[in-house]
Amino acid sequence: MKKRKIFRKLSLIFLGLLVVVPILFLFGCKDNLSSKSRELSNYNLTLEFDEKSNVLTGEQTVSFKNSYDVPLSTLEFHLYPNAFRQGAKYRPVSTSTYQKAYKNGFSEGKIDVSKVVVDGEDREVNVGGSDKNMLIVGLGKDLYPEDSVTVALSYSVQLPNCEHRFGYGDDTYNFGNFYPILSVYENGAFREDNYGANGDPFYSEMSNYDVTLTYNSDFVLASSGRQTATTLKDHKKTTKISAKVVRDFGFVLSRDFVVLSGKANNVDVYYYYYDEQTPEKSLDTAIRAIKTFSSLFGDYPYETYSVVKADFVHGGMEYPNLVYISDSVQNYDDYQNVIVHETAHQWWYNLVGSDACNDAWQDEGLTEFSTLMFYRYNSGYNVVEADSLSASLSSYLLFSEVYESVYGKIDSSMSRNVNDFAGDMQYTYMTYVKGVLFFDSLEDLIGEKAFLKGLKLYFNQYEYKIATKDDMIGCFESVSKKNLKGFFDSWLNGKVVLQSYS
Repeated sequence: MKKRKIFRKLSLIFLGLLVVVPILFLFGCKDNLSSKSRELSNYNLTLEFDEKSNVLTGEQTVSFKNSYDVPLSTLEFHLYPNAFRQGAKYRPVSTSTYQKAYKNGFSEGKIDVSKVVVDGEDREVNVGGSDKNMLIVGLGKDLYPEDSVTVALSYSVQLPNCEHRFGYGDDTYNFGNFYPILSVYENGAFREDNYGANGDPFYSEMSNYDVTLTYNSDFVLASSGRQTATTLKDHKKTTKISAKVVRDFGFVLSRDFVVLSGKANNVDVYYYYYDEQTPEKSLDTAIRAIKTFSSLFGDYPYETYSVVKADFVHGGMEYPNLVYISDSVQNYDDYQNVIVHETAHQWWYNLVGSDACNDAWQDEGLTEFSTLMFYRYNSGYNVVEADSLSASLSSYLLFSEVYESVYGKIDSSMSRNVNDFAGDMQYTYMTYVKGVLFFDSLEDLIGEKAFLKGLKLYFNQYEYKIATKDDMIGCFESVSKKNLKGFFDSWLNGKVVLQSYS
């Protein structure tokens, strides 16, 4: 891999695209989103959070249209909060982060489903999976392709005192992966992936959400989608939220939030923060990221984007239209880097979905490299692309050397289930660090112009869908006119030999 120049000059055309988006294009994006929403399943959530008990009660209706090519007699929903319960086999908090996440000792989180109704008829509450992680709903008949069914659920969710995607700390109440979400039907079965400590083991189709949330009046709410109305009664707020064509839904509550807002093209960008000296810079970074990635890959089609400082054990976490940025990231350059990284996930995870349980490199590695691309086109940040790549390579080689000296030969494959990595450290190096080196090598091989063209094609072909690794290979082969399967296989299967720069 060659060292490339620190930054590359932008053409006047590209600069213009960052500032001006044609009106017809904006309307086209909105129409496209509206058209796509009519094809999807619809979630209607009525939620109320009681801070005294830290319990969220929910009434949820899902209108599901069978878009698969086989009849279905059951539906399955992931019950992610049960991974936080006492006695769970698969824990979302690793040993290395346990003390940081559970500052006050272990605190249980869980979800209890009390009622299941299918098209107006009561059904048994059947919780299964390998770790009480799936709700299995019998439909009572075969649901044929293109037919629809309505499933109504009643449940309560216990929020743990845990600084994680799902949990609360000193400043924020985080509601990520908190409700029953439909499992993807694939290869003749519903996916029942376990929620472990490595990566983001979530995999879902696009859906529409209409949410009504009631909470204490002194809280400030950040959420996926657009908050369309808020009313006040008896010291409680009730907010209605609409989130169309998204892969998931999340929200955060805090009494400490101060909110700044700005515009990125036609997008309302919000920054929710506390205890920060330069919040304007954080908001500006989010705005620049939305503009840059829209120009590089394809337009951000939603009306809102929220960056939220939060009590969170890791650096950041992505949800549609909403990302967490951990308040534990002390170095401000690193903090801004997390904002850029999580913003890139709006393209590589939400708009273009992939199997993050088995091919996490596909969104995380590409997101890491997209973050470097941001600095390529935005001067003024303390990031030198060539230096960053060199540091990543040195770090990867050192990790591999130390690992092999302690444990023997290292499995350097990238394409495997997140639970097959030997801890979160190995997952990070094989997915993020090796991932960014992989995409850098791919760009060197086919050239910057073809690489960017390939990313645009990948986005355009798989926006709102789930893309496989073969889909990605096909896009880059199409634009480069090269056979790239062997190149991908050598990296993903751990055959490539990496060496330090001479």
